[in-house]
Amino acid sequence: MPVPTTNELRVETSTCCNAACVFCPWPTDDFTRPKRIMSLSTYKFYLDKAIKELGDKLIHTSFSGFGEIFTDKTIIEKIEYACSKGLKVHILSNGSLITEEHIDAMFKAGIADIRFSLHTNDSDSYAKVMNFGNEKFNFKKTKSTIDYAIDTKPEDIEVIITADIVEENKADVDGLIKEFEDRCVLEIWYPHNWVYGKKYRDVNDPQRWERFTCGRPASGPIQLQIEGDVIMCCFDFDNKMVLGNFKDQTFEEIYNGPIFNNIYKHHDNGTCGESDLICNGCDQLLDKSEVVIYNNRVDKELRTQFTSTAVEDFT
Repeated sequence: MPVPTTNELRVETSTCCNAACVFCPWPTDDFTRPKRIMSLSTYKFYLDKAIKELGDKLIHTSFSGFGEIFTDKTIIEKIEYACSKGLKVHILSNGSLITEEHIDAMFKAGIADIRFSLHTNDSDSYAKVMNFGNEKFNFKKTKSTIDYAIDTKPEDIEVIITADIVEENKADVDGLIKEFEDRCVLEIWYPHNWVYGKKYRDVNDPQRWERFTCGRPASGPIQLQIEGDVIMCCFDFDNKMVLGNFKDQTFEEIYNGPIFNNIYKHHDNGTCGESDLICNGCDQLLDKSEVVIYNNRVDKELRTQFTSTAVEDFT
């Protein structure tokens, strides 16, 4: 099998987090991986190796994964290094650890966009959803950071706000729209299940299984985890379906291995539900027409079809 026809590499640089969001498996016993931060030298090794192997095919790289990237003291240096390679760099953060100096540095480096996970416009709901356990991480501080980013961003850099709506913040949708719809990109979603981590969406109704594939085996993006493991997608938060390890293998070897071939076969044949893969109960194969509550970016239904958040993938 060929490497997926993606132009994006996502690198998990931290599995540490300062929050314990109610819709996330990270603070639960389901997350068993070590909580670590990738060294700067290791990050450079992986990125250089990916660039060498993928060449001009690699256009986007994202700092994301299963941790808050700004728990990493070298994150700005990593971002600057990725930008120096001519890549379009995408940032995902809860915003609570970011300073105005961080924003200035990222904008100067030339990131493509920064996506803030801000799930409410209300301080009480924020505390309930995020579960920081430390009062220094609060809505007022995070909102101030986001306002600064919106107000100072260069014209060619996007600020994106993503909100997941659960019981604790279900009354805050209108407030989010009023506050941000005319100021930045805003996406408001119902939560997903993290495959095997949560139970927000009912996967037992056979009438809702409308998709043969989520699209990720064929179109990526490539998800590189903190220990070098390559996994099928970011929803596999505990690395239960590892394709190979980029430390010792090439992408070509990994994507021609038996695990990926088996995954690709079931997605191509529409037999995920009959397989022994974790995909057999994944809500990404459900009808997704109602998961987007609000989106001022593109058509709602079109948005659900993309496996990448890279801006130009929507044009």
